Amino acid sequence: MATLAARQLVDSAVPAFSTIRSWILRSGYAELTRPLDRTRRWFRRIDHTIQVGDQKWLVILGGSLDRVAFGPRPLARNDLQLVALVPMTHSNGDAVERQLEVVGWRTGVPRLIVSDQGNDLVKGIRDYAEWRPEVAHVADAAHVGANLLKASWDSQPAGSQFLRKRQETSTKRRPSACAELTAPRLRPKGRFMNPEVQLRFVRMLPTRLDGPAADPRVVEHYGWLREYREAVTGWLAEHELVRRTVGQLRRHGLHRGTPGELNRLWKGMGIRGRAGVRSLARSWCGYVKRYQPRAAGDRYMASTEVLESSFGTRKRLAHQQSDSGLTGLVLATGMIVGTRSEEQVRASLDATPQKVVDRWRET
Repeated sequence: MATLAARQLVDSAVPAFSTIRSWILRSGYAELTRPLDRTRRWFRRIDHTIQVGDQKWLVILGGSLDRVAFGPRPLARNDLQLVALVPMTHSNGDAVERQLEVVGWRTGVPRLIVSDQGNDLVKGIRDYAEWRPEVAHVADAAHVGANLLKASWDSQPAGSQFLRKRQETSTKRRPSACAELTAPRLRPKGRFMNPEVQLRFVRMLPTRLDGPAADPRVVEHYGWLREYREAVTGWLAEHELVRRTVGQLRRHGLHRGTPGELNRLWKGMGIRGRAGVRSLARSWCGYVKRYQPRAAGDRYMASTEVLESSFGTRKRLAHQQSDSGLTGLVLATGMIVGTRSEEQVRASLDATPQKVVDRWRET
């Protein structure tokens, strides 16, 4: 559409939705199948995007490790290339390993693979790398941080008690008109990936709970929170350590100097006096020791965030179509990532008729 606007064509005719959709799918297919430079040091980012039931796509994005702008900014979608889209009904380690082998025709053997800690992905990557010592695997720092918070908070008796009371209070408050006093709903899955909303709510309550101007409604329903004041302060400190650590790793990656960078970051935060925070810091040190490169000049990225961001964009494009199964709009991933000129898009459309995309969707 930007190209049409630049050529002043949108005033006379606007392409139909089906036409734009066809362009996206044809261009995405071209990105999925075009030859790639196998001489680069490739990295791969691998994850599943779930569509309906047990059906899912295994998505592999890649890029040149030597072209990553560590430090100035985190990795962006423009830095990536669509490498593979594989529909899977049942995913296990063998199936993942097989697909990592298959996509070698596009990139050769990669230098680095980054993934979350899903059992099938980890096993498949480990088996793939067993006979390829040049392949390194790094676990996504955000998922590691979420698991560390979960382990820490679940191990504390106050944690389960707090959640139970919070849920009881939320159930009582929800039918009332005081929506601002209703705690955000807990996500059934992945709530430790993004606990900020819950923590903001908990942080807000003490300011309305104590003092001469205390809100009587807050006192009535959340007076029990006073018992957990110390625990909540500790949870906030632990979350801040994880948040700042993940941000550091996302921007600067993993390298030989990472331990020193993290120690300086944590020291500047001034929150390491707490036992829970110290325990988290030790766990992060173990993560860095396990995954940092051994060579002095190497640097690895430690985040799959940009891959998950592309999932979100594609889902917004699909809207309700994803309800009917594995929509062909998954090919839009090829256009969501990377950069291309108008000439390249024209060449892709000329080389990819719609019937080729239709055949791909049917297989």
